[in-house]
Amino acid sequence: MIHTIPYFDAHCDTIHRCHTAGTLFRDPELRAFYDIAGNLRRSGGHIDLERAGGFARYAQFFALYQSPQLVPEGSSMPEQGVLLHQRFLREMEENRERILPCRTGAEVDEAVGQGKAAALLSIEGAELLDCDIRRLDTAYDWGVRLLNPVWNYANRLSGSNAQQPEQGLTAYGRDFLRRMEELSIYIDVSHLSDAGFWDVVRLSRRPVVASHSNSRAVCPHRRNLTDDMFRAIRDSGGVAGLNYYQHFVGEDPTIEGLVRHVEHFLELDGERSLCLGGDMDGCELLAGGMRGLEDVPLLWQALADRGYPQSLLEDLFWNNLRRLI
Repeated sequence: MIHTIPYFDAHCDTIHRCHTAGTLFRDPELRAFYDIAGNLRRSGGHIDLERAGGFARYAQFFALYQSPQLVPEGSSMPEQGVLLHQRFLREMEENRERILPCRTGAEVDEAVGQGKAAALLSIEGAELLDCDIRRLDTAYDWGVRLLNPVWNYANRLSGSNAQQPEQGLTAYGRDFLRRMEELSIYIDVSHLSDAGFWDVVRLSRRPVVASHSNSRAVCPHRRNLTDDMFRAIRDSGGVAGLNYYQHFVGEDPTIEGLVRHVEHFLELDGERSLCLGGDMDGCELLAGGMRGLEDVPLLWQALADRGYPQSLLEDLFWNNLRRLI
């Protein structure tokens, strides 16, 4: 189905899912989760280029991510980072008639102007760079525009939401942030500890991004943002990406439940600070029974049915994230 809506998403784990397909997991459910998502062109996961072609414009931040628990014996996280990047490049080359790798907003505009999807890179968890400041230059060379210092585990840069949440940015983490900013790489605070978040707000000279985090007032999960956090992101000129994962939506993981997060952020003057970061291919259960990209228009329609104007919807679905790059 061809949709007339644009869609610019701040976070997915599709490259990780493609890279991990074919791994001989003992758990049949885990094996099935990865194996149905073997490539970007056509996938049984949440995202593929066939479905992406249904949007008037489509741009996607693809995260380079690997769970430490899934690193093959004899490999390391930095080696996995290289392999993930190589997989991204391979998907771009094999599908160059449908998608183009982009580093800037102008390149995104050029790609969608040609009727192609636009792909941008992020890193979720600096372990893929061995948490090494010197490797930030490598990330820059790859075209990485967003970087989350942590995933679920604390590291030498900071605590995370899930581990050592009282630990903010370490001295080395503060140096890491400064170098990121010198390279014009936005810091992504999704997964960061609360203490680390406020260190970023205090130290950062650039807009702050939470690529895939909802409202903690609506769903009191540690991965979500408090109202004060969202206001700080708003005041920095940054954005927060709405996450479709049921566990972060709350007790009512329907489209209506997801809309409640949108409306709460809008009540905090978030018209220019809210975007979409669905976390697709990084989880199994999406809100409202969404199967993947093909069901994103359900969210647009739910908001339109509540009387929100098309101009606001275009800001949420495209302009707010496009503005940053």
